[in-house]
Amino acid sequence: MQNDLGDVDRMVVALKTAVDGTLDSAAMFKFEICTSEALTNIVKHAAPIAKNASILVQLSEAESTLDVMIFDPAGAAPFDLRDHARDLDTVDPLAESGRGLGLIMQCADAVDYGSHDGRTRLILTFMKSGEF
Repeated sequence: MQNDLGDVDRMVVALKTAVDGTLDSAAMFKFEICTSEALTNIVKHAAPIAKNASILVQLSEAESTLDVMIFDPAGAAPFDLRDHARDLDTVDPLAESGRGLGLIMQCADAVDYGSHDGRTRLILTFMKSGEF
């Protein structure tokens, strides 16, 4: 996808279509929240070398899980959301922002982040049943 906020909704819809029938309704809800938050944060906060650098998104299915792998744009500084996510209980309920990373950590069944083939990669894992 392009590193553009306008592409986030299109990508989330495309991902939901791609996994339709794979995840139950609870898992699909968590999947949608996480992919939307993760992609929005990358577009807003990752600083790629080139403005037109793309964000690569891949899906991988196992027997009981589904992974979405999101590769930062080339040249973006690493940002491990696990180190920066706020506990949702500490966020002011009237605050306009500050929940996204916490939502990802709460909704994904597993979160991994690291370098892969010269790019940083976020892996969000979802149990197909929506239960961990």
